[in-house]
Amino acid sequence: MQNTSNYSDGRQFTAWAAIIAAIQAWACAGFYAAATGGDFGMVLRPAEFLALPTTAIDQFWLAMILDCLGFYLPFLIIGAYFWARLRPDHGVPMDMALLCIVVYVILGTAGAGIQFSTLHPLVVAHAAGDSMSQAASEKAWLAISHAAQGLWKLEGPVMGLWGVVVGRAIHRSGMPFGRLLMFVGLCYATAFVTSVLGLTVVFELVQLIFILLLPLWALLTGIHLLRNPSIGVTHE
Repeated sequence: MQNTSNYSDGRQFTAWAAIIAAIQAWACAGFYAAATGGDFGMVLRPAEFLALPTTAIDQFWLAMILDCLGFYLPFLIIGAYFWARLRPDHGVPMDMALLCIVVYVILGTAGAGIQFSTLHPLVVAHAAGDSMSQAASEKAWLAISHAAQGLWKLEGPVMGLWGVVVGRAIHRSGMPFGRLLMFVGLCYATAFVTSVLGLTVVFELVQLIFILLLPLWALLTGIHLLRNPSIGVTHE
């Protein structure tokens, strides 16, 4: 007798969420690079950043939207699916990992959200020509940018734990790409440690690695889930 569990429906939904997330995450990185000309530190130089052309400002704004839709919100779906899929065999660590992925999404969307919601008003204030308005808008943007960076750095411990715990469970369950997820988790944790220690060059390198590899893991996992309808199906 074949008993199709609820994982079957969730598998397809999760697969498409992961694939679309990967595309949007890479698009986010592309728009971010285009807006800043590859100089990611420009965001922390408000006099220069707020004076960027309208096209670049719009690209950065779009990058923050895609950040939420690529790197963060879809991971509520992905995290919930793997929690349901893996918890029967791997127990309480999956509960801990689920809490971590929720905190990761909250931190990430908060960081991106405060930037895309305040960017255009501050650009308008900065362009007004009044020196006091310019100074005030620059100070506000600098504070907002540092706040966002701080929130994003705190993703390291929680995403690190989720990646390592879930990746290990995926690998032990015989599914592919578990080791890749573990490596991504270690990169997140390493980024946090290097940022705290002030190792800027190492931090930026590790950050670049997980920005590229997390969407890759999501894409590969989504394709695998679509191609393997037997996942989540039990036989009695």
